[in-house]
This record gives sequence, structure tokens and C-alpha cells, in this order.
Amino acid sequence: MHEDVDEIFTELMKEIRKLEKSRRISVEHEELLKKAVGWLKDHQHPEGYWGYESVADTCLVLLALSMYEIRKNEEWLIKGKYPGGIKRSVEWLKKTQNIDNWENNLWDTSICLQALYRLGVQDEWVIKSAEWVRNKCEREPKKFPVHHLAQALNVLNLAGYDECAKKITEIVISKVEERIENKKGDEYLYDPYVTGQILDALVRSGVPVTHKVLRACENDLRRFLEEKKVKGISEGAFQDVTMALLGLASFLGGGDDELVNAVVAEIFKSPERYKKDGCWYHDAKKTAFALLGLSRIKEVRKIDEFPYKIYTLIARYHEKIRDCIAELEKTYEKRIKRGYLLLTLIYILLMASVFAIIEYGVESPISQLLLGSLIIPVLFQISPYFKKYILPYLKRGGKK
Repeated sequence: MHEDVDEIFTELMKEIRKLEKSRRISVEHEELLKKAVGWLKDHQHPEGYWGYESVADTCLVLLALSMYEIRKNEEWLIKGKYPGGIKRSVEWLKKTQNIDNWENNLWDTSICLQALYRLGVQDEWVIKSAEWVRNKCEREPKKFPVHHLAQALNVLNLAGYDECAKKITEIVISKVEERIENKKGDEYLYDPYVTGQILDALVRSGVPVTHKVLRACENDLRRFLEEKKVKGISEGAFQDVTMALLGLASFLGGGDDELVNAVVAEIFKSPERYKKDGCWYHDAKKTAFALLGLSRIKEVRKIDEFPYKIYTLIARYHEKIRDCIAELEKTYEKRIKRGYLLLTLIYILLMASVFAIIEYGVESPISQLLLGSLIIPVLFQISPYFKKYILPYLKRGGKK
């Protein structure tokens, strides 16, 4: 039976290796993404922020850069002149922190923390803000918009607050289920900007893709993106499109999809959206949103980025192992029952033998018969060598 378990685990390891990498977007697009990362570096303010001293813009850019292998010690020259780098942004965020959060806003703080954790910054002031997020989620979670909770959920998972993450996952699912029940006709559950964040967070928290809430979110995002594919993507709808792409691509686990491919082509359409210098709409925030959405379909380790894949795989093999163990239990249950029966028989024969020896003496034929009856089953059961070697030898009449 142990050979069956070994075989199941061998199959599991083969399946895990298949999850190692997802597909790549085109080489041409990879080069455009690198150019976009370079554009963001060149448009950092020397003090470390992006935009108009905006915490949200700065953290979105940092989170986007963290998706493209930028880490906390990386430095660069802004437009080849001024010192720039991640450390300057981290220091700026530390200075603008409001005791233990940013802007007293759950969404802003959650985006900041995701960026910092992914960049490898986990100092005491960062952990303090993560605790602020956890406390908000534990004390008054239902008062926050659902996409704020979705981003908080990403933080709770990164920070290792598993119990709170489980609670928030259930609340987010409950909120979406309520919308599913109450929505009228063809109206969307939420703005696609919100739904994309919800779907992304739930997928990354390990909720199975078969869950009705995830399927409802997927359907909404597909319908929205189909409309945009036909009508075109306006600048006003660009953030909605990128967040819808983020959610749908997460749901698909990095896999190929005709609609996603069409939307990606539209996002890179130049010069309407993607500019020659490597940005989208000459705007750091929109460029960050584009990079975040596209990050879900570039080359990634599925095991890292899409945990539900590994959870689903293990669950499937768990069934096989459970069946194997159940069969093993049945086999040993039969053996144990036979063992109890044998012990009972031996005990009866032993008592009868003792009684016969006392009553008739050891030389008595009755005593000899009972002693023989006692010894033979013991030899058969506890000595496999007796069955394998001695018994065949006796059957051959002592001949080799």
C-alpha cells in the first residue's frame, strides 16, 4: 500500500513543476514594460515622491515597480542628473506617515504597505501600520467600502495575520453575495475598478475559482472588457480597464485568454494611450495602474502569485491520498479482527491445555492434541518463515 502513496506523491510533484511558470506576454511588450519602468524612475521627484506629493500616487508607483523586480536598495539618476531611488521614497513615506497610517485611509495605507512589504521593507514603523490595518479590520470592518477591504486583505496575507485575513475574506464574500441577490437586471455588481480589486484579492487569498462570487465577478469583468474592446478605451475609463484586467488575469492564473490578449493590445495602442517615451497618458498614476494590471500576465511564478492553483492541486491529490488511506484502514481493520479472533482462540486453547495437563497429565493424548492445536496457529501467524520455508520443506517430505 505504501507504494500507492509514493506514486501519488510522485504525480503531485510532477503537477507542481508544471505550475512553475505561466505564459509570457510578447517580447515586444516586455520591452515596452521595461521602458515604462524607466519612465517612472525618470519622473520621481528628488524628494522621493511621485505626482503632486501624493501618498496614493507614490505608493501605486512603488507597488508597480515592486512587481518588476525593483527592490529597496535600488538607486538611479532622475533624468541622468538627480539622485533617485527606492530609499528616498521609503524615507518620504516614513516622514508623511500619520503615527501609524497614511491619510487615515484604509485603501491608501494598504497600498503603501503592500509596496513596502514587496520591496522588502519591514521595519518597526511598517509593522506598526500593518497592525493599524489589522485593528481596523477587527473592530469595524463592515463600515469600509469593499475594495478597501480587498486591499486590506492583501496586507493581512502579506503580514501573516491569517485569522483576521480569514475573517475579512468571509466579509468580502458576504458583501458581494448580498449585491448578487439585490442587483437588478444587467447592472454591474460594482464599478469594474472595484470588482477587479475584489477578484484579485480573493484569488490571492486562496478562494477556489469555482466559488459563485468569483464567477460572478469574472462575468462582470468580461462583460465590461468586451464592451471596451468594441467601443474603445477612453482616458476616463483607463483605470477601470486596468483594474478589470488585474482581476480577470489573476482569476485566469496567468493563462492565455482571447479577451485578455485583445485588451492588452488596446492598452499598448500608441499613440492614443501608450506614449513613445514609455508612459501612459504622460501620467505616473495611470502608468502605475497599467503596470499593475499587466503584471498579472507577464512571466510569473504561479505558485507565488496565484496560491489557489497550488491549493486546488493539493486538494485534488488529498482526495487520492485519503482514498488510499481509507483502503489501508480497511485492510488493517480486517487483519486486526483476524488477530483478535486468533488471540481468543489461542487463549481458549491455552486454558484447555492447562486444564488437560492438570487433569490428565502432559503425556495424555488429549493434552498433546490441545498443545499441538495451540502451537500450530501461532507458528502460522507469527512466523512468515514457517510458511515460506519450513512448511514447503515438510510438504516435500524433507527433500531439498
